[in-house]
Amino acid sequence: MADSTTPFAMSEKPKTQLPAETDIPRVSFDHSSSLEDGRSSDHGSVEPKSKGVIEMESLQGRLTPILLGVLYGTFMLLAYSLSLNQYTSSAFLNYGVSYSFGKHSLQATIGVVTAVFQAMSQPPIAKLADVFGRVPAYIGCVVLYVIGYIIVASSQSIVTYAVGNSIYILGITGLFLLQNIIISDISSLRNRYWWTLFPSIPGAINAFVSGDLVASLMSRGDKTKQWRWGFGIFIILTPALAFPIILTLWRATRPSREVRAEQKAAHAARIEGLSFPQRFARGCKDFFWQLDFIGLFLFVVGFGLLFVTVTIANSKTAKWSDAHSIAQMVLGGVVIIAFVLWERFWAPHPLLPFALLKRKTVIGCVLIALWSPMGGRITAGYLFTFLQVAANQSVLSTQRITSFPTVAGTVSAILGAIVARQFRVLKPIIVAGFVIQVLGSGLMIRYRTSTNSQGELAVVQLIRGFANGLIPFPTQALIQAAAPHENLAAITAGWLVVYYLSGGIGSAIGGAMWTNIVPNKLDQYLGHNQTLVNLAFSNPFGFADKFPPGTPERAAIARAQDEAQRTIVIVGTCISAVALLTSIFLLDNLRLTDDQSLEESEIKGGEKKKRGDGAAVNTDAAGTNVH
Repeated sequence: MADSTTPFAMSEKPKTQLPAETDIPRVSFDHSSSLEDGRSSDHGSVEPKSKGVIEMESLQGRLTPILLGVLYGTFMLLAYSLSLNQYTSSAFLNYGVSYSFGKHSLQATIGVVTAVFQAMSQPPIAKLADVFGRVPAYIGCVVLYVIGYIIVASSQSIVTYAVGNSIYILGITGLFLLQNIIISDISSLRNRYWWTLFPSIPGAINAFVSGDLVASLMSRGDKTKQWRWGFGIFIILTPALAFPIILTLWRATRPSREVRAEQKAAHAARIEGLSFPQRFARGCKDFFWQLDFIGLFLFVVGFGLLFVTVTIANSKTAKWSDAHSIAQMVLGGVVIIAFVLWERFWAPHPLLPFALLKRKTVIGCVLIALWSPMGGRITAGYLFTFLQVAANQSVLSTQRITSFPTVAGTVSAILGAIVARQFRVLKPIIVAGFVIQVLGSGLMIRYRTSTNSQGELAVVQLIRGFANGLIPFPTQALIQAAAPHENLAAITAGWLVVYYLSGGIGSAIGGAMWTNIVPNKLDQYLGHNQTLVNLAFSNPFGFADKFPPGTPERAAIARAQDEAQRTIVIVGTCISAVALLTSIFLLDNLRLTDDQSLEESEIKGGEKKKRGDGAAVNTDAAGTNVH
């Protein structure tokens, strides 16, 4: 296909790459065959395609410029709203846990629980979208989002808030994941970086709009109540914007009459001669294995025990030496090992494609998903508090400074997408991103203190943010390029699992340093006045309201937070340096094509699917269009 003069032209239709017939013999699908426990029949046919896969094939066959415009336009509108939600939620969280609950130090705990829920939800949501279809999964995510935020907005305790926030996280994570999978499925490798980024571009202006929204809401009345309206707005806005997406997907992914008849006939043949109890038992059995409930249980319990325990052990009331903490961490580690073994050797339908970890680039991308968000969450965890309390920035200034990284990241991501399309490479973009990230983190050691000017505080945020736009998007595109098409959803969900869990690790590390350094320094600089120490640590915003700049008490809290921030930034810089070395030595410089997946990845993936007759299974349908 000739290069288009307009980058990322919507009308481009690259072909789906199919391995040569001599390399991988084709095996036709037999939807009426009887399949048990996820194994193929003796004739080499594979299990029937899931409802979600059939929907995507239907969508690919109906793609037109108009349909693409509608789909991407509706995705963009919802992504903008969710972006505004994410920009403001951290600010409202700070006010809620401080003013209403007096538990500001538990912010890190909520951050870790949030990251764990984000990670845990990725594989099951991807599975549900395959088994039940994209539209039911999308509707379910919207419902979870709304229910979660209703609980958050009406919460009267930190526990209720955390429960509602966890439910909301399941919803918003699912919305982003389903958008990601759908876009990746209909885009070529050359353009995927761009199309994955495209819906989020307008959200960059929220760096400025969000500050005005937060400042306006918080200035209208009682601060213990006003933060609730910040969540209530999106209870109405998100369902309204999600409805056009659901309607568009339903109309575009509905299988043809022939396919629906084929599905109905296959189902009738499968249950022929079975009584209702037998049909029910078989349905439950199929559902159990398709969703991999054993793997899901091990995954949730293992990582939940490990990371939540880490955060609790970081608090001032708990210690790493507590018997309960040690026992829960050991048990969590054992369960995680059991999860890996189950998924690798016994799961009929594994949640995560562990077999792909034999490839160097996949390993490198997974390690980057570990290091990059970890360093970012360490340095960003208590930045909002530091800016407003120690650096004496206004609510508007604080909101904008903390939002600058996303603005800079959007600009750099657009530039990176253009480079990726024109030069068909991703590794140099990722390496450049980490070089800039190390530079930005290093500068924070000098320019993130309470004595630095507003401009200096903002510039270092912009530098690190510019780096962030060159890392996650191309890394995700690279790991998808290194995997066969049939594993796209699983490898994407698996990569995001590591990405979000890494954020939880970063929150735990940052929270550990904050909760151990700040109270000790406050005790030292406030003359061992335990009443002032407790107030300054548990409710820093209230403390700042009580003691204006220039007072000894305000100077003491600024000095304590300065010293904590210095340690936090140094650790974040070291982690960024490790990530830079990973990107240099563990990533292959794969050349991007106009196909949905690389031929070499399809061949390697096909070789793993060999059956008893020696034929390999090719799951891509000829003639599929991607853009």
